[in-house]
Amino acid sequence: MKNWIMNFIADERGAETTELSVTGVVVAGGAVTGFIELKNAIKTKQDAVIDKLGDAEAAAT
Repeated sequence: MKNWIMNFIADERGAETTELSVTGVVVAGGAVTGFIELKNAIKTKQDAVIDKLGDAEAAAT
């Protein structure tokens, strides 16, 4: 039984697959976070432009 447990602990089959899976999840999470931040920045700029256009239209009338 002791040999079986030691062999099980020493067995690294599947470790690389697990490491790559974890890396993929981290990269995907970072990409999603980056896209959300980019969307928020674009929305903020778009709102600022709309406000300036509204102010210019109000001043013209």
